[in-house]
Amino acid sequence: MTVSSSSRGARPGAASGGDQVTGVPLSVRLRRWRPFILAVGLLLIVTVVGTLTESQHSETPFAIDNPKHDGAQALARLLRQEGVSVETVRSQEAAVRAAEPGTTVALLDAGLLTEDERSELARTGADVVVVGALYQDLSGLTDPVELTSSGHSAPADTVLTSQCPDADAAAAESMAGSRGSVQLGEGTDSTDGTDATGCFPLDQGEDRTGYAYATAPTGGGGALRVIADADVITNSRLAEAGHAALAIRALGHHEHVVWFDASQQQIPTVWDTVSTPPWMPVLLAQGVVIVCALAVVRGRRFGRIVAEDLPVVVHAAETTRGRGRLYRRAGARDRAAETLRSATALRLSRRLGLPRAAERDAVAHAAARATGWPPGLVGDLLCGPVPSNDRALAGLAVQLDRLESEVLPR
Repeated sequence: MTVSSSSRGARPGAASGGDQVTGVPLSVRLRRWRPFILAVGLLLIVTVVGTLTESQHSETPFAIDNPKHDGAQALARLLRQEGVSVETVRSQEAAVRAAEPGTTVALLDAGLLTEDERSELARTGADVVVVGALYQDLSGLTDPVELTSSGHSAPADTVLTSQCPDADAAAAESMAGSRGSVQLGEGTDSTDGTDATGCFPLDQGEDRTGYAYATAPTGGGGALRVIADADVITNSRLAEAGHAALAIRALGHHEHVVWFDASQQQIPTVWDTVSTPPWMPVLLAQGVVIVCALAVVRGRRFGRIVAEDLPVVVHAAETTRGRGRLYRRAGARDRAAETLRSATALRLSRRLGLPRAAERDAVAHAAARATGWPPGLVGDLLCGPVPSNDRALAGLAVQLDRLESEVLPR
């Protein structure tokens, strides 16, 4: 069957059956994207391997996960063996949130905080252990007793004895020197333990200029303990004299220690949460790179359209005959008939001066008046049933062509 030329310009529907025109096969599309799939897979492998092989240890001085000589990993492990959990925080706000009665805050570089920030930390009711008092401002941590830092020191080969009633200092018995010291405020009794107490005096005479360890009450009902020399808690010096006993007892009064180094403060972000895996930021960064690369490679090009010379010119008549053959192979007489009728009705409405949106019945009545054909016959041609066979379809095409030829354009 061949569809007549009167159907030119009509848009046929998709044919059904074994001769359908399909899109690009999935295998071909996957083959096009294979380089990008391989690139994504390679980046994922690099991310996972890099994360697994990356060292989980810190190199930050006094960090509880630093195994080097200036770290505090050994002390953290000893505390955990005693049933004390140790948590690191990165901001003063986080330290205040974690601090509460029944916890201990280990504070390093206290002088980097303002007096108000130190006072806010002391008012939480938690015990505060200041590690390292050399040239540090301790104001705001005690009330009303004042503890001040001093640059007076004792060399490491000097054996300092406790000489105070504090139980923690008595258990430690001795310290190997001290870099820096703590001075007690005026009128403070350093012997009966009721106010501030100084232990391990650097001078053994009556005129004592500083202590390597001191305690005092905080403004929130907790206890303040000051270890003047921060090196005492490091991996390299923890085993000297009674350093381990003093550090464990000073920090181990409660079951939870909040470790806060003020020199390592940072603004908390979403990546600092415990639920965020360490490889997630790297993976997201690589994902952004991949998306940008795909946008450049596969994205729309800007600029004028470049004309492409077609190797073969396909004439309209040949296209129409090809569509007819497809309809015939698929047995799609309903689609072919509808294509013929809609195209004829469109051209008739144009010739009869009717609007493009005119109903098919209105076009049939106008065509019957213009040609003198019976209205029923014209209505069957434009709106009738589907032809039952190919011969009936060919007859419909001929009748529609005759009807259109008898309608003169206005």
